[in-house]
Amino acid sequence: MSDQPQACRLCGQVRALCRSHIVPELAYEPIKNDKDQIYALGPTTKKVQTGYFEKLLCQECEALLSRYENSFKQVWMDTIPPEFGHLRTRPLTDLISVDVPDYTRFKLFHLSVFWRAAVSTGFKTDPKVSFGPYSDEIAGLITAGDPGQPGDFPFFGILNLDDQRRPLPTVSHLAEGKGRCEGHRYYLMSYAYCDWIFLLARPGPQWLRELETKYRREHMFLLLTVPYRQSKSFNLSVRTLRQLRQ
Repeated sequence: MSDQPQACRLCGQVRALCRSHIVPELAYEPIKNDKDQIYALGPTTKKVQTGYFEKLLCQECEALLSRYENSFKQVWMDTIPPEFGHLRTRPLTDLISVDVPDYTRFKLFHLSVFWRAAVSTGFKTDPKVSFGPYSDEIAGLITAGDPGQPGDFPFFGILNLDDQRRPLPTVSHLAEGKGRCEGHRYYLMSYAYCDWIFLLARPGPQWLRELETKYRREHMFLLLTVPYRQSKSFNLSVRTLRQLRQ
């Protein structure tokens, strides 16, 4: 029965569905052991060969998201982490400016990861987590290749560092943040060496609109840095980024 055509969660067409990764496989590569295995957490811990997936998307939509993933891999996973090793940053004081030649695809990549987690059945800390009516809006942006206006569904990243201040790769399920960020719900996930914070808002706070305008204009993205054991310093992260919107 599971092999019968079903409605694709992105385009809505009834088609054969692929085994769709929620967090792309590229984010799992840095945490695999020498046998190409990762540890999957659940009722028990087991070694698996691939990250979490569900049957969510048709082949056409998978191909669309693959374009965003390939772009992210080229500008981030293949080039950025090796450069982090020489950094000597003061956590939550210094910032890293990352070149992002195509900000549209960069943003759509992150929107697609958060959206996939939200519509999944198993890649979230609480099965009741949902983006509600915003889910369809985000799906529309993804399929149209449209990042929205600056500040629509904004996000920011915090680079996780180990005790030697080296980038620390982690992957975590979607979790809803506690409370609100300037009246908006926010969500957290870890992948690609960072904690990513996503606001379910269209538009988001003015300071995030101004930051994204800067990112698009200058083809860059700012990352905070923080030791992993302090990676939940959300309020301090927000205050730091708010000061940098100009």
